[in-house]
Amino acid sequence: MKIYPQEILDGLSEKVQASASVALESEILIDSDMAHPNKEEIEKTLAGYGFSNPDQIDLFYLNSVLVSTGWNKNDDVFDASEAWAARDTPVDKQFNYMHDESDIIGHITGSMVVDRNGNKIDSEEPPQQFDIITSAVLYKSWSNPELRERMSQLISEIEDGKWAVSMECLFSDFDYSVVSPDGGMKVVARNETSAFLTKHLRVYGGKGEYEGYKVGRLLRNISFSGKGLVNKPANPRSIILKTEEDPFDDSTSNLLIEEFRMSDSQSVDSVEIEVEAAVASVNDELETIKADHEAAVAGLTATIADRDAKITEMEESAATLTSELEDVKAKLADTSKELGDAKAEIRQMIRTAQAKDAGISEDKIEDTLAKFDVVDDEAFAAMLDLIKTQAHVSLEDAESCRVCKEQKEVAKEPVVEVEEEVVEEPVVEEAVEEEVIEDAEVEETEAALVDAPEPVQSGFASAAEFFRTSVLKTTKNLK
Repeated sequence: MKIYPQEILDGLSEKVQASASVALESEILIDSDMAHPNKEEIEKTLAGYGFSNPDQIDLFYLNSVLVSTGWNKNDDVFDASEAWAARDTPVDKQFNYMHDESDIIGHITGSMVVDRNGNKIDSEEPPQQFDIITSAVLYKSWSNPELRERMSQLISEIEDGKWAVSMECLFSDFDYSVVSPDGGMKVVARNETSAFLTKHLRVYGGKGEYEGYKVGRLLRNISFSGKGLVNKPANPRSIILKTEEDPFDDSTSNLLIEEFRMSDSQSVDSVEIEVEAAVASVNDELETIKADHEAAVAGLTATIADRDAKITEMEESAATLTSELEDVKAKLADTSKELGDAKAEIRQMIRTAQAKDAGISEDKIEDTLAKFDVVDDEAFAAMLDLIKTQAHVSLEDAESCRVCKEQKEVAKEPVVEVEEEVVEEPVVEEAVEEEVIEDAEVEETEAALVDAPEPVQSGFASAAEFFRTSVLKTTKNLK
């Protein structure tokens, strides 16, 4: 169906497309006093239509008024020419339960047209008002016990007048039927200029009025697509006849169709019913979309939750690893400190032993180790070797000085001439030797300090000075 720009602007494009079909309802009426059309009229009108397979034990036969021309209570208008052109289209179409096309319970078998007096129309030109009557069958035989029981119950209730039928039709376009306040009626073609009237139609959410004019929807290019068994009738003339009084039978005479009187609560607009069905369908679709959306959101939420859980797990793992690393670092620091303390203690012990071995007195060892604590082990060992050497030289000097002193004391005593000469030479030689030895001691120490590489040379110089003033001096005092 064509949709005009104004209808799109009015937000009606989907509604117009969704409502391209109409369903009308009619009460099942049991009326044995009705008149029926005669045989000739039936034969001329039906031209072969009607029940083609009568008296089947597994079928239930019924007849009803499918639709009437004119303006119905749904504000839908069935134009005589449009309905006449579609008069044969109901044949062989579905008969369903409550307009549910997935629940087919029978089918339409025939169609005929009668005027408002119940006479079959045999002319080529239809009157302005007429009814289309259809024959149909319901399926009585079902292999499923529940369906079989349901159909038995439905047939019993149909015979008691508790059910109705509802017309279903398709159409490809529509115009507007407008009734003025004084009752005048005219047709307004639907086009780009008049499309603003669509939003005022009841089927599309309007009130069915525009500036005091009543507005209806006149259906174009109709094709009746079936009917449904319903429990709320709409068209007062769409009654269902008693099965024994068949208007398609040759013996029938004039058929009187009376309007069925309904309460306001029963007069349900078939278009509204269809709109409700369309709305229900749209709601179902929206629910499906909503469900899909919720499923997608749920999936995304689950994915995000999984990701957050993994991030949290990784963060906790990182925190644990960091804590463990800090513990390891702390333990390593403690171990390093303990190792350093142990090494320092061992170093102290070794150097103490070395100092004692070098001949340094007990009361000088602590000062010696403290002063040369920054000196590496190799330099410290060299210094200890120097101490040993200096101590040896000093002892020799002390011994020499002791001999010289003894010789001098002997020289003072009276001796014979020969002995005096023997004594004088050693005295002079000893004096020379003492002076040479003292000079050699200084030169040897200074030479050792000069030849030592930096920073050992500087350490040796300090060591030499310390040894001369503190260590060796003490040794020399032993002379």
